[in-house]
Amino acid sequence: MSQAKVLYRLQKIDLAIETRRNRLREITTALEQDELLRKARAESTGLQAALRPQEAHAADLNLELQSITEQSRQLSDRLYSGKVGNPKELQDIEGKIAELKRRHADRENELLDTMLSVEDLQSSLVAATQRLNEAESNWTAQQKNLLDEQHRLKVEIKGLKTEREEAVKVIPEDLLTMYQTLRATKQGHAVALLNGEMCSYCRVSQTTTMVQKILRDQELLTCSSCGRILVAL
Repeated sequence: MSQAKVLYRLQKIDLAIETRRNRLREITTALEQDELLRKARAESTGLQAALRPQEAHAADLNLELQSITEQSRQLSDRLYSGKVGNPKELQDIEGKIAELKRRHADRENELLDTMLSVEDLQSSLVAATQRLNEAESNWTAQQKNLLDEQHRLKVEIKGLKTEREEAVKVIPEDLLTMYQTLRATKQGHAVALLNGEMCSYCRVSQTTTMVQKILRDQELLTCSSCGRILVAL
């Protein structure tokens, strides 16, 4: 096999390793965070935080209403017991009962508004919890797929590294240095295919003499335009 073809084979191995490493980095990022799941959790947590004080307020209002009702009952019992004969005292009791009725009506209205808010929040929380459960279920399945892919890619990279070690054994050191230098400056593509008379990478035509030499594997030649090693398969 010609030197150019050996280098082209090495390039295919290096590109395959690079592609898999890039995908591994994407998988690592995906495993560390899932935006949809994070948003679903934040929504559920926010609704729970908003619901708790509303439920507590409704409970407090119910207790206050029970207290007002009990106070009204006691005052009414005293008012109609016949034990209070002082007109001024009777008037005070009636005033207190009227005030308690107003407070009761105000608290009932406030409780109604609070219960409507609680119902809205509870309904939203049920929907948010369902979305969270779906997001968690999807993430569990996605995570398994990502972990499986991660394992497969690591195995493939290990095999490609072994293949690369074998490939470089037959490449002279000076040629390997040239290849690695070109890879570093040519976006990872040190070798380009000869497509007809053109470099497949920059699409520039080569001289007929150069094309003939490349086709005959007479010597290692580079593209007159982009400087990549040219190979004919």
